[in-house]
Amino acid sequence: MNDPSVLPPTDEETSVTGAAPSQPMTQIESLIRRHPFVAAMATVGFGCAVGIVARGFLTPPPSPKHRALQLLEDIQDRLSELAEPAYDRASHLTDDGLSAVKRGLHSVSSSKLGSRIGHLFS
Repeated sequence: MNDPSVLPPTDEETSVTGAAPSQPMTQIESLIRRHPFVAAMATVGFGCAVGIVARGFLTPPPSPKHRALQLLEDIQDRLSELAEPAYDRASHLTDDGLSAVKRGLHSVSSSKLGSRIGHLFS
């Protein structure tokens, strides 16, 4: 006799069940009409997010060989970045040493001692 499906809904139930599905949709539609650019940008952003997630799920994971090659390339890049300042410094020191030797040989060749040594070896 007291079947709950036969009882009429109360005022609270009517307002919750009657207005709940249409009120959020109406609010969303009015928001889109007031701010169409923001709505379009939000849609594009959501589409990009879904695309990125889908790409992450659909691309196969890299093989262990490929991961090892990537790791070795990364290590090589980092080591070359660390060694570059030392290489540059050594290059500058080599250039300075070479110019010092050239100046020394030039000064010896123009002195009397240079001509005497030249006679000994000729």
